[in-house]
Amino acid sequence: MSNNLRKGALSSILLVVDGIAKKLVGLVSTLILARVLLPEDFGIIAIASLMVNFILVLSDAGSKVYLLRVDNLDSDKVNTSWTINFILKSTVSIIMIIGSFYIDDFYGDPRITPILISLTVVFFFNSFENPGLAFLRRDQNYTKIVKLTVTTKIISVIFAVTAALILKNYWALVIAQATSAFFMIVGSYIICPTKPKFMLKNTREQWQFSGWMIPQALFGYFRSHLATFIVSSSFGQAVLGSFQTMKYIAFIPSSFIIQPIGEPFLVELANSKGTSGYFAKQFKASFILLMLVALPISSVMYFNHGLVTALILGDNWTDYSYLMSAFGLLIPAYVMLQHGTRALLVYGKTKQMFFYDCIAFVSIYGVLFAHGMDEIKSFSFLLVGMENLLAGLYFLFILLRYTGLKSTLTFVVSIIPLIIGTIGGHLFSVYIRIDEVNIFVDLLLVTFSNTVAFFLIIFCLYIMGFKKFSEWEYLISLLLRIVNPVLSIFKHKDGHNIK
Repeated sequence: MSNNLRKGALSSILLVVDGIAKKLVGLVSTLILARVLLPEDFGIIAIASLMVNFILVLSDAGSKVYLLRVDNLDSDKVNTSWTINFILKSTVSIIMIIGSFYIDDFYGDPRITPILISLTVVFFFNSFENPGLAFLRRDQNYTKIVKLTVTTKIISVIFAVTAALILKNYWALVIAQATSAFFMIVGSYIICPTKPKFMLKNTREQWQFSGWMIPQALFGYFRSHLATFIVSSSFGQAVLGSFQTMKYIAFIPSSFIIQPIGEPFLVELANSKGTSGYFAKQFKASFILLMLVALPISSVMYFNHGLVTALILGDNWTDYSYLMSAFGLLIPAYVMLQHGTRALLVYGKTKQMFFYDCIAFVSIYGVLFAHGMDEIKSFSFLLVGMENLLAGLYFLFILLRYTGLKSTLTFVVSIIPLIIGTIGGHLFSVYIRIDEVNIFVDLLLVTFSNTVAFFLIIFCLYIMGFKKFSEWEYLISLLLRIVNPVLSIFKHKDGHNIK
């Protein structure tokens, strides 16, 4: 079982590399296209993409997660999952194509209809991707998948830039998405040469798991976009642009680092659910590992929001840097929410996920409307504060439910080093900061000193007594099992050279 968790951790590293590579390629693409296309072109695509993302949520039956956590994965389950997705995507695609003729009337722009139809067709053809990739994910064989996704991203960028230089309009962005879908479908059959079959043999079993996934996803979609609608109607376009941009940047660490690190642990938690003691140990140790990554990032964003904003966006955005500070605090909330959800997914409790989204939706926006919409700073911090409070209660409930009271109390004590390390890391970085010299150097020194102090404090507390806690003992043993094979490779090479 320890080897499985080690394999999961190595898979996490690979997925992080995948996320960073795709993000860098996407960033280069955006910088090039922004110099060829007009902002209006991006705006038209954004409206159409918003609609397509909605049907994506509407047709997502949670098949990927279901196949990762199912006890025995076989061709029948994979093909049934693929068939359910195909039926859902076909249905919503037809509805969206019909509805597209009414959407352009709402926005008063006839260009939206052909773009929306095109993107919907691309979305539909994505359903032909080889379902056999589920076997690679389940075995945590991510090497082939990472190579495919990064290669596809690079090819789509080449096609997008070429089309932009020739057409000089928004169709270049549509071509990019179509190219990506085409090469992803073809590549999926090259790296995993299995053939999908229409099958509904295990429909009832999967729908018991997935039936609550769609309404839960819809609630999550509306919850995340309602705040944007409120800002757009209450604070004006300048604030809306800052709100969206800061939120997007603050979410990058979660989506491209923390999420890939945590994804493979779903399989390991599913494998250990039959042994309550081992499940509890793995669940808590993997949470600490995620927080070791999340807290230094969140701390730098919160305490040094001015530096982060000035470096990434420029001086024109610094008046709204407090939004970066607020959204930086969403990173720990994201870890608590996502890791707690993994436990519910392992035990198939998707109904509880739906109930949480309902409660969170009503609680957050009830408090926001009661507080009022007078000032964007208080609105943002109240929004983030409610997200953290509810995510913390949600995670605490799952700890109690699936690890027990005694284990939960022990765990609360065991995370004290994380809290002390975060505070100490910031206090130490305050003395390192060099104001008005160079923004990049200043932020680099602050980040480095904060992170080093954070881990040194945690290491000292571990040596002083926290190593007695099973969570830390298990986590350290895991890290050693990851590092030792790498060190042995270098030792072997040195010995070979000497010989």
